[in-house]
Amino acid sequence: MKIALAVIMLFCCIQLSGCGVPNDKIQIPLQHWKEVDVRIETHPDPPLAGMSEIVAIITTQQHNPAYDLKVSLRTNDAAPWVQAIQDGYIGVYRRVVDLGNSGEAVLQVRLQRADEEKILLFPIRISSN
Repeated sequence: MKIALAVIMLFCCIQLSGCGVPNDKIQIPLQHWKEVDVRIETHPDPPLAGMSEIVAIITTQQHNPAYDLKVSLRTNDAAPWVQAIQDGYIGVYRRVVDLGNSGEAVLQVRLQRADEEKILLFPIRISSN
């Protein structure tokens, strides 16, 4: 009887967990270059117009941190590249950048390793709040 009650309670909790406040976080699609996966987060999330922190989380396809890269960011072709700060050897790179005042921005992420380079483009929707 106790097991049946526990199963019913668990089922109810799972069902109710989907009924909460909608998640307004913006999902920015993961991108790949060679053997690394690049995921972008913004702080705040969703980002506001003006300055926001960009966090690039870069891992190998075996889910190990990729810490041997130089990562630079900018939001348009006319802006200078700014190097992201590596957060230890955990594959996390962060930097505050100006996302502008329009409703959308395209974050350019330049990855450099030895003499190789790749620029990835991440569309970002900017919150009006």
